[in-house]
This record gives sequence, structure tokens and C-alpha cells, in this order.
Amino acid sequence: MVMRLVAAVAVRLGLDPQEQRRAELAAQVRDIGMLALPDSVLHDTGALSPGGWEALERHPALGAELLAGLEATEALAPIVRGHHERWDGEGYPDGLKGHAIPTLARVIATCDAFVAIASDRPHRRGSGAEAALEHLEQESERQFDPAAVCALIEVVSGRSRGSGRGPAGGPEPPTTGAGDLGRAMTDLDVIPAFSPARERLLAATGPNAGGVDGDLVATVESDTGLTVAVLRAAQDESRRRQPASISDAVAVLSSAQLHELAMGLPAAPFPWRSPVEALMHRLRVHAHVVARAAERLAREVKPTARDELLAAALLHDVGKLVIARARGEYDGVAERSILVPEERLRRERRQFGTDHASLGSILIQRWGLPERLAEAVAGHHRARDECECATLVRLADMVAHQAQGGAVDRRIMLQLAGACGLSTREMRDAIFDLPHVGGSRRRRAERSPLSTQETAVLQQLAQGKLYKQIAEDLRLSPSTVRSHLHNAYRKLEVPDRAQAVLRATEMAWI
Repeated sequence: MVMRLVAAVAVRLGLDPQEQRRAELAAQVRDIGMLALPDSVLHDTGALSPGGWEALERHPALGAELLAGLEATEALAPIVRGHHERWDGEGYPDGLKGHAIPTLARVIATCDAFVAIASDRPHRRGSGAEAALEHLEQESERQFDPAAVCALIEVVSGRSRGSGRGPAGGPEPPTTGAGDLGRAMTDLDVIPAFSPARERLLAATGPNAGGVDGDLVATVESDTGLTVAVLRAAQDESRRRQPASISDAVAVLSSAQLHELAMGLPAAPFPWRSPVEALMHRLRVHAHVVARAAERLAREVKPTARDELLAAALLHDVGKLVIARARGEYDGVAERSILVPEERLRRERRQFGTDHASLGSILIQRWGLPERLAEAVAGHHRARDECECATLVRLADMVAHQAQGGAVDRRIMLQLAGACGLSTREMRDAIFDLPHVGGSRRRRAERSPLSTQETAVLQQLAQGKLYKQIAEDLRLSPSTVRSHLHNAYRKLEVPDRAQAVLRATEMAWI
């Protein structure tokens, strides 16, 4: 959360891309010095002793020492060292004041404090975003850099504090349309459902329905409004890990709850009555193409959370609704066909100081959806290093644009493919196959009964590997592999390996 806010505020302040990247990295490692502190300090949830505070206040200097010792992170050391300094000079470890504190350290201090105040902690309840912003406004020009406070307020709420000044010697942050972002997000608290999808969900969950079946997940996935509403409702019902996929969300909701949810959603009828409804439909269609591309790529790379990948793909562009509402325009067809996604993002940042990926992530957090889903949406235009959910969504987005004749940066697309272990031939085949791939695979709502190890063993078996090969790959004994497989057969209620693979594949559990 802190890292994403720091990145958005850095953009808002008009910092160049290199500084924006440095801000993200520094935010990630800001507390690395904590590794050198004793457990008695780190795990203490009560009031710290004077000695405990003294130890805690050493962590910025300790972190800077660690980072300064490596060439790759040396530039981050002064930022990490200064992220607990105060604008009025009363901070630590060096008592720096005002512009003597590195700019990025001031940004991190502001964002870190906002998250700390707004969020729950082991020893207290969080105050919430509004109260946290009020505190930052009160402490502006005392504890915090006023320019950083102003930028954070505009990123989080869309309202301006009136202090448009950027860091010393830096450019003025962009302000065009920023005040409209908060109102646009408020307008999008509920996303309407298109009538056909809403009617199908009502029919599938009504009193005469034959119960929840495999089409239910696909029905919810077919519409952005339903996807958001079902995921939100499931967060309150789940007693385990927060559901971040439609299949998991549907599994924790009863048929009656789904029916009531569909009844309460506003409907967007056909023909579309407004430009925003036409935009929602266009984004919905693109989201499904990206989801199909993600599903096609997932066949090759086999991510551990395939259904969560599809949910992220379905929601990856919701931030465009915020941008469109703030701009008051809903077309841009010519621009989409000419500009590569990276250039469109640069235009958004010049106008609003942020982009639709960051706004989509904030919107997902406002809806109370899981952090990992917000992270995937936030990173879907910049992730490139590892084959994680955000990277796969970014690659799927580029594959979708390429397959539909849109402009993409092919160099970046191939770099992403390499990061995911995909060859040029596999990428070529995925792009060629995409128009012929059907909609989302019919997946049932039940959770997988298999353990993590049983799933891993069955995935290896599906690749045609023998017990000995599976044991070597997973670093298990052959007898343990057999035990996991027999447990899987029992849970899947099948007699042998062939039936187990078929059953688990049909249910999308492997």
C-alpha cells in the first residue's frame, strides 16, 4: 500500500520516471534496518521503553548502512536514512529540516504516516482515510512536507489543499481535472450490471433454479458490475483468506444471497442510454479478451492462482471509468488505435498526475477487495521482472491489443514473455489462437478439496511425468508422492490417475 501511494505521489509531483522508480524501490526497503533490531522491540505491541525507542530510532541509519554497501542499492541509502526526518527538524536520525531532507524521503514519510494512521495495528484500531488525511493537513509544514501532503490528498481523495508547489527546484505538479477524481470515484461506488447478465444470474439463483452449477461463475464473470458486487459481498462472508476470484467468491455465498445481490444492482439496459454505459460495455468486452488471453498464457506458465489472475484481468481497466468521468469524455477510439498503452499512460499522468492503473487499484481498495487484487491492477502497466499476476495481466493486455490490431511496444511484449519463460513461438501461437478461444472456461463454484502438495503432484502427473520424476522435481520421496496421489483420488472420488487429471482439469483445480 505504501509503495503504491509513494509511486502515485511521485507522479503527482512531476518527478521523472527514474525518480518514480527510485521512489518505489526505496518505499519497498524503507524498513530494512528493522532486521537488525532485537525481537523484543519488533514484537512488542505495548508501549516501548526508552531503550526500546532508542533501538527503534536506529533502524533508518542501519537500513542506510545495509543499502550503501551494495552498488545496486547505494542510491537508495540517503532516502531510507531520511524517511523519519521531520519538516521542522525534530525527526531522526540526523535532525534534518525542510528541503535538506531528500525529496523522496519526504514523500515516503508522508505516505507511511497516512497508512499507519488509517490502518489497524495490533495495539489499536485504524482511524480511517479521512481522519488520516486531516491529521496530515494539520501537521503539514511541521512534521510533513506541504507539497507531499498536497499531492497525497489529491491522489487519495481528488480534492486539492490549494498548495500546488512541488519539491524545491522541481516542476509544478499537474492539476488539470484532479479535483474531479474524488467525485468520479464516489460515483463509481456501485457499478451497474448489464441487463442480460443480471437476468441470467436472477434466473440461475431463483426459486425455480436447479441449484448452483458450472454456468454460475461464468455468468458473474460476464459482467463487470456483477464481478465487483459478488467479490465485495464475499469479503464479509468468508472466514478464511479473502476471496480474490469469482469461483471462490461464489463458493462462500448462498444462492439466496446472490439472488438478492442481483436484485439490488442497478441495471444498464440496451440500447445504451448514455456514453458512460457505452464505455462500460467497451471496457467489458476488452476485459474479456484480456481474460481469455490470460487464460491462454496460463496454459503455458501454469500460475498457482489462475482464477485470481482472471479476476485481475476482468478488473484491470476499471480505473479508466474514473478517468473518463473526470474528463467528461467517453470515446477516444482513434487515440486507442494509434497510441501504445505506455503513451496513453503518460498522457493520463500529464493531465491528472496519476494513471488509470493506480486509480483502479485505489478503487478496488475502496470496495474492500483483497490487497493482492489491487496490487495486480496497480502493476498491470509497469510489472516486468517476475512472472507474477500483474506481469501476466500486462502481457495478456498486450497480446489482446496485438491480436485486435492495436499498437503495442513489441520489444516490451517480448521482454515480458521472456520473464514468464515463454518463447517467441509460444507468444506467436497465443496471439494467433486468441480470436478462436472461447469465453471463460466453465468453472464450478466449489473450492478445490486438494492440498497444495496434492495439487502440485497432480499438476506434474498431468504433464506425463512418472513418480520418480515428480519426486525429484518436488523434492519428495516416491512413497510420499504416491500417498499424495492416493489422497487426491479419494478426495476427487475417482479410481485412477487418468480420471483424477480429467476431473481436476474440468474443475480448473489444476
